[in-house]
Amino acid sequence: MRPELFMQQQAVNDMLNQLGQQGQNQPVMGLPGIYTDYYPPEFWKYNSQYAGKLEWIGWRWWDTKTYVSGTTTLLSKFFGTVPATPDLGNMQVASQLAAPNAFMIRAVGWWLKQRPRVVTSVATANPQPGAVDNIAQLSNTGVAQLTIGSKVYGQWTLFQLTSGGGPFAMMNAAGAAAANLSTDWGMNGIPDPRAIYTLSKPIFIAPQINFNVDLTWPTAITLNGGDTSLEFFLDGDIVRPVQ
Repeated sequence: MRPELFMQQQAVNDMLNQLGQQGQNQPVMGLPGIYTDYYPPEFWKYNSQYAGKLEWIGWRWWDTKTYVSGTTTLLSKFFGTVPATPDLGNMQVASQLAAPNAFMIRAVGWWLKQRPRVVTSVATANPQPGAVDNIAQLSNTGVAQLTIGSKVYGQWTLFQLTSGGGPFAMMNAAGAAAANLSTDWGMNGIPDPRAIYTLSKPIFIAPQINFNVDLTWPTAITLNGGDTSLEFFLDGDIVRPVQ
């Protein structure tokens, strides 16, 4: 049985055993609604209103670091700090999940935080600097590595990993001032939340176990627009106490 299904089934079994010891033949849950006296036992794992239980819900962890143009070859320890604001990340404890929280990773991805900018066209057959080229260069040689404890649990070349979201636009330039100029912007993948790299088997992160993600490149890359923020995310399910 898959680990996440085993945990869900164990939670249901524990609940049924507890009810049996109390002499109850049916699970009385008191969830909101007209019929408050009975709900199927499998609903317990989604219960978000009773203490002493665990809930299992979709969740995403993300963290942001700055790629320094022309200098960076390593962005180390994503998820290794508690960010100052939620736009930068949402870790609650540095490098680990506070007990009894646990996490099942189902997908991974990254996002380069860029804005549209006007660029000058270059001669034919030369690489065109700009937002699209930034994505291409970072993707072509970048590698992401997930470490849990002291063991590597995932290595991916960045061209495999997509963002699964973000703006979508078609842009061009016109008019006399547009000679040899164009408006440039790009993202890594189509803006569809389903279009992310899904793991063939989920990866489980237990409570209070150190984990992090490192991004590496063989040589430093010069980005159009200078230093740029890069976000990495882990998508999946969190197991945590019910409120």
